[in-house]
Amino acid sequence: MRFIGLAGLLVLGGCTAVVDQGSLFPEMALSGQPPALVTPAGYTLDERMLDLPGLGQVHAVRMTRPGSVGTLLYSGGNGSFVRTSGERFARLAAMTGADIVAYDYPGRGGTTVPATVDALIAMGPALRAAFGAAGWVKPGPVWAYGFSLGGAPASNIAAAGGVTGLVLEATAADIPAVGRNMVPGMLRPFVRIEVADDVKRYDYQGYVVRARVPVLLLVGRDDRTVDAKTVTRFGETLKAAGVDATLVTVPGGHGDAIDGDAGVTAVRGFLARTGGGVS
Repeated sequence: MRFIGLAGLLVLGGCTAVVDQGSLFPEMALSGQPPALVTPAGYTLDERMLDLPGLGQVHAVRMTRPGSVGTLLYSGGNGSFVRTSGERFARLAAMTGADIVAYDYPGRGGTTVPATVDALIAMGPALRAAFGAAGWVKPGPVWAYGFSLGGAPASNIAAAGGVTGLVLEATAADIPAVGRNMVPGMLRPFVRIEVADDVKRYDYQGYVVRARVPVLLLVGRDDRTVDAKTVTRFGETLKAAGVDATLVTVPGGHGDAIDGDAGVTAVRGFLARTGGGVS
């Protein structure tokens, strides 16, 4: 799953590629009849349209089971849909033992929140409040989990408070560095990546710092989209800002970090350290 779709990223003027608000969460539609979400074994599904006052509605789901150890608020990559994420939800459920709460980005799954920077900034706190009002956040530990570009909204949710820890998988706040990875190797010396001024207000790194919770940075050694060097640099920046950040590099590429034992062990260890574990 790409961090930023190359076709949406490259608005070329000379040799400059501009990352604008349409690059963050491009409106997308599933072809054909949307599939039914496959719920993890032993879990029951609650699927709703949640109201975000002043913003619109968001399509969201909660998957819960008896004896779950906490709540995981999941933000997928910028190409994700809730309905097609069943395999990943099953992996997260087996790995964490937590209830899983997930949602669709603007323009997907029925979500009516506009894909503007102002709306995206407001969406994190609004989602955290809506999940609580729906009764989807049980007493106990609460973790925000972001994959790829989902690291930014997950951090925005965490910054709203009421979160025990933050897991950031295959993600970093250095959008120009990640965008450069989207450019074919032979063209990279000739393309400059710029971030639109409006997008800079969507302060991914600032959200992580303001969350004031422990952070796990998980990256695949062979990830070519958000490479280990970029994530390592992100971790060092967070530590310099006083964040309790732990970096773990595991085998695999983009989206594979939790497929193997090393990634599972890292996440379980982090959850145990921040308030819970698989039961």
